[in-house]
Amino acid sequence: MRVPLSWLREYIDFDLSADELAGLFSLRSQEVDGIQRLGVLDGEVVVGEVVEFGPHPNADRLSVAKVDLGGREVQIVAGAPNPYPGARVPVVLPGSTMADGKKLKKAKLRGLESYGMMMSERELGISGEHGGILLLDGGYEVGRPLADYFPVGETVLELDVNPNRPDLWGVIGVARELAAILKTEFRTPEPRLVTGGSPTEDYTLRVEAPDLCPRYDLRRVSGVTPGGRVPLWMRRRIHAAGMRPVNAVVDATNYVMLETGQPIHAFDAAKVRGGIVVRRGRGGEKMTMLDGHTRTLDKEMLVIADEERGLVVAGVMGAEDAEVSDETTDVLIEVATFAGRNIMETSQRLGLRTDASGRFERGLDPNMVSYAMDRVAALICGTSGGRVAPDTLSHYPEPVGSWEVPMRLERAELLLGMTVEKDEAAERLGLLGCQVRGEDGRLVANVPTFRRDLEREADLIEEVGRLVGLENVPEVLPGVPLPGGLTPSQKKLRTLRRLLADLGLHEAVTYPFGPDRWKRSLGPGNGDAAPLELRNPLSAEASNLRPSLLPGLLDAAARNRHFGARGGALFEVGHVFETREQPEGMREYALRYRLTGETGLDAEVPAALLMGVEEKTRVAGLLAGTVRPAAWNASAGTAGFFEAKGVVERLVPDARFGPGDEPFLHPGRSAAVLVGDAEVGWVGELHPETAEKFDLAGWPVAAFELDLGAVEPDPEPRFRPFVNVPAVAMDLAVVVNRDVTVGAMLDEIGALGSPMLAETRVFDVYEGEQVPEGKKSVALGFTFQAEETLTDRAVKQELDSVSDRLRAAFGAEVRGG
Repeated sequence: MRVPLSWLREYIDFDLSADELAGLFSLRSQEVDGIQRLGVLDGEVVVGEVVEFGPHPNADRLSVAKVDLGGREVQIVAGAPNPYPGARVPVVLPGSTMADGKKLKKAKLRGLESYGMMMSERELGISGEHGGILLLDGGYEVGRPLADYFPVGETVLELDVNPNRPDLWGVIGVARELAAILKTEFRTPEPRLVTGGSPTEDYTLRVEAPDLCPRYDLRRVSGVTPGGRVPLWMRRRIHAAGMRPVNAVVDATNYVMLETGQPIHAFDAAKVRGGIVVRRGRGGEKMTMLDGHTRTLDKEMLVIADEERGLVVAGVMGAEDAEVSDETTDVLIEVATFAGRNIMETSQRLGLRTDASGRFERGLDPNMVSYAMDRVAALICGTSGGRVAPDTLSHYPEPVGSWEVPMRLERAELLLGMTVEKDEAAERLGLLGCQVRGEDGRLVANVPTFRRDLEREADLIEEVGRLVGLENVPEVLPGVPLPGGLTPSQKKLRTLRRLLADLGLHEAVTYPFGPDRWKRSLGPGNGDAAPLELRNPLSAEASNLRPSLLPGLLDAAARNRHFGARGGALFEVGHVFETREQPEGMREYALRYRLTGETGLDAEVPAALLMGVEEKTRVAGLLAGTVRPAAWNASAGTAGFFEAKGVVERLVPDARFGPGDEPFLHPGRSAAVLVGDAEVGWVGELHPETAEKFDLAGWPVAAFELDLGAVEPDPEPRFRPFVNVPAVAMDLAVVVNRDVTVGAMLDEIGALGSPMLAETRVFDVYEGEQVPEGKKSVALGFTFQAEETLTDRAVKQELDSVSDRLRAAFGAEVRGG
């Protein structure tokens, strides 16, 4: 929400600079995202009259003007060709400071001196138009400061309004909020209607979808001067608030929306056939909107129509058929409230978000409709010379009333941690619009309908606390130990992240959405599940929920490579999504959940499961290119299978490795990660074709991805006491079937539980002429060590036990040697 301070000062008096106001508002109400300045910040702008105007003698695209500033004639070089002798123009004088901070000086342009500058609408902050000099009408006195007519400089606060505060989407609401903070009064403009226009009852109003339209008012303004424009001060406010001035009628509706927060729509009454019908869309109904695009509606969208065709997608945008134009003389004004959720879903399905839809979807006060109607009708009459109909057609079958919320002072003091004075609390709530009365040591607030967020005692306490100032809470240590601390799962995640960082990996945070190319580039894999497509993606690059963390990390590595990185190591802990069979009989409840956000079930059912989606938490790592740069005493370290496998072994101490089948991994340099008999992830080098699809061709790339439940990070170093006895090294070569895995052989050796076997390693696997067909030779190296000196006989017995175990388990034959 953009709030021009000159507009705000019309409703409330305050003596604060823009920076002071931004700090106070951020502390007590809504965050201020920024401060923007428009027009002339400091200096003088006067009304000048062009005496002479002609081409520059030394430049084809420049002109020279003699301008009377009220008894003083100056020469100004201009780039715009539209001024003419007798035209009145705004002139900013040398020494003035513009919105961009530059100070205007006397200048010499192509050999001619230029004193000051004639200004366009954009330079004055009136609109975005910059095609020519602003031409003023005869009501502006020559030589008089332009600031006597409207401010020549403007400061705009950009508020980040919370979704539960739709009352702050209008300048009046911001003024009310500031009044409550400053403990002062604010004022609202009183509409003055010029009645006597043609009656509204010449048209009809029929609401066929009352569940989506709780209130709808329609009023007529006739005798409007065609092609009119609102005054410059009004256009300036509309532009400063972030909208584009259009014509007198549309500008009046936008002005009141920015003022009250209530969107308003105007129809050209001559184009409305019969009357207004508020109905649901018809399946396949098409409507050409004001942006020129034709959109197809569905039966859940609310439409404002006449008796023959749709005129407006309610709360979103109007159609061209009844658009107000420069020829319009008879206007029907719509002021209504619609179901916020329906407007939000309609806006999302159409891919069309407007200032109106952003306000409607938050839920507006139906009791603001009457004031907004009177205000916009009065403005149209005042700026375009029309007359208001004596009657209003209104649909408001169930008027919304205020409600009472009690607040105990002792409860307020307990929650806020500071003393709460009864009179202070009552005054603050009263300034917010509540009617407050005292009752048995508590306050009872009658909450106005524009504050739907105030429903509970805690809501009132929060309002009192922030208005008094949470910075005033005394710094007192609690008298009892505070509960809290990290949960076991939080501790695990923190330990995991620290361990991976200690291992040299950098944490990445990628979006849980991805493009279609991810699925094509990675191949089937990931359970062969089809990607979960989003109904309303933010973009084509974010159209699916990710089934794996890997593609996001690959894109990040490719981006780093494009920026000149020679490699790196990344990890991410995040959610992945997979399709699952929807529970039997749950489709009806899933549809209800999509439309209402509620399941209608007595028991709690996870929304993801109800929608046929399973969400899992995983940890993934990526090693790409050079992961350790070369040093004077060490060569560079590059990514590879065993580097990634080593990280996995630190994360899953009991991990075993078996054959993997992920299509995006190198078939001879990848493995499934097993805990017991359960597969908990994978590890391996990326297939060269996959690397090329992600712009990583030429780099060695290794990665892993694990279910978080299987990860047991243990970053603490474990000391093993040294044995001060010489070790004995022995080798053993056995011949086994080709399909016997080395991992299974190592498991069998470990199952012996030999107290003197300190280490087992594989140092050779051979298939060739000296080995029978279908067989392979596996060479194992053993280190034996104990607390006493080992004899050859003892070592021989242990080695025989190993060979016997391998023979029994795999039919291994010891090779001679």
